[in-house]
Amino acid sequence: MAGAAIALYAVAAAGQSVPPDLALVEITRAVPAPIGVRAPHDGSGRLFVISQAGTIRIVKNGVLLPTPFLTLSVTYPGSGGTSGLLGLAFHPNYGRAGLPHSDEFYVASMRSGNCSVAGSCLGSGPDEVVERFTVSADPDVANPAGTVVLRLADNSPPSFHNGGDLHFGPDGYLYMSSGDGGQESGTNGFAECLWKKPADNNPATCGTGSGTQYFLRGKMLRIDVDTRGANATAEMCGTATGQPAQYAIPQDNPYLASTNTCDEIFLYGFRNPWRFSFDRETGDLWIADVGQSRSEEIDFRAANSTQPLFYGWRCMEGSTVFNTSNVCAPPLPAHVLPLMEYGHTGGRCAVTGGFRYRGPIVPFRGMYVFADSCSSEIFFARPDAQNAWSFTRWRDDPNAYGSYSGFGEDEAGNLYIANTATSVVYRFQSDQTDGIFDDGFETAASR
Repeated sequence: MAGAAIALYAVAAAGQSVPPDLALVEITRAVPAPIGVRAPHDGSGRLFVISQAGTIRIVKNGVLLPTPFLTLSVTYPGSGGTSGLLGLAFHPNYGRAGLPHSDEFYVASMRSGNCSVAGSCLGSGPDEVVERFTVSADPDVANPAGTVVLRLADNSPPSFHNGGDLHFGPDGYLYMSSGDGGQESGTNGFAECLWKKPADNNPATCGTGSGTQYFLRGKMLRIDVDTRGANATAEMCGTATGQPAQYAIPQDNPYLASTNTCDEIFLYGFRNPWRFSFDRETGDLWIADVGQSRSEEIDFRAANSTQPLFYGWRCMEGSTVFNTSNVCAPPLPAHVLPLMEYGHTGGRCAVTGGFRYRGPIVPFRGMYVFADSCSSEIFFARPDAQNAWSFTRWRDDPNAYGSYSGFGEDEAGNLYIANTATSVVYRFQSDQTDGIFDDGFETAASR
């Protein structure tokens, strides 16, 4: 029942304030396993809801359209996993007639396939792929055939630690999060290896082992999807060497000039960076990385940061030492600690991000909003005068909800949250707005 509102209450914390009338307003409850909302920034006001079960649905003028925008055949075993359709990103020129790539969007998924058939899978499990699609003459329906841009081998049951979120950054490049493959305690060492790695439970074999090789797991990837057609080099790990590639490597990617490293890598050392986002105002990167048994963490990278590229896993879990062998032997490699973290108390077990709010609700602006999918809690974080971040727990009736799985923004900066357990997508709403963009149909360029 679209339009129903749920009031929230805050647990007080110093320096935190939110509008007292802030509520969750239901947008739709008819999309199975929703994990996020995206806006094409084309002035249409449409919302695109990502269903982990394999469809992208459109909410237009407040109504869920009956025909899916896109339907994919994906590996999705059901609730509780991180497989299926995972990410959606519209090209920055989407909907801008006359500009290149104005009909293109990108999707990440665990595609279905029979790995017993030779050549159908790169690893022992279905591949994680990024594909490029185009919209048809009907703006509410995509052309069904896509082009594979990037492939990642997977060695685990496909429901574990895939990441798969997609966003275009303020630099125009496509970013993707990838998980470490899901083996317990990260014993293969994928997250800390920058090159080829067999699934042999031996982190010391990075770049040297034999057998099936796995690349790009436990990373943030960054590629140039507007430059296509050149033959891939041996260090482009997401495509076939010597064949025409559907992307290029940005010239300032950190490992482009080094040997025996995958050029697509932007950052590394993540367990399962399930959801991430860019601050639309500053360009800062926010990453919610799911922990193992101790900590859930919010990682941060300021635009143009010169901090280390390693975010800790599996040497660290949050700010706690997790492993001290192989590359993690003391002294620990230079790494970035979480901006915020929390432990596994009160049923908490899996963080999901998350956006820094830049929408029309004035008191809400500048807060970073995230959730825990196990405890059904919503958190609001903001910095103090010394730029130290802390967060406030918000929640409604804890018995009413199952699993907050992802967020999204519309063109005006309104924030949405999706719940896979109930198939409901909500918008955060308050009367304390500046009155601008309240209908959601203005373009970002009109600000």
